[in-house]
Amino acid sequence: MPQPATTASRYPNAWHQAEAADERAWLDQWARLHLIPVLEHPEPRTAAPVRPLIPAGSPA
Repeated sequence: MPQPATTASRYPNAWHQAEAADERAWLDQWARLHLIPVLEHPEPRTAAPVRPLIPAGSPA
């Protein structure tokens, strides 16, 4: 997260960049595990295979 320009930071800029990258990686991982993916074009539903009816008395 950017630091205000008016205050001096205790940590070097590289530390802040590493913290931001770690946070981004954690958030990305959390989102992959907890959010439902939204597809632009969902795949069309396919009908379940239908087994033909066997008339009564026929050998199966």
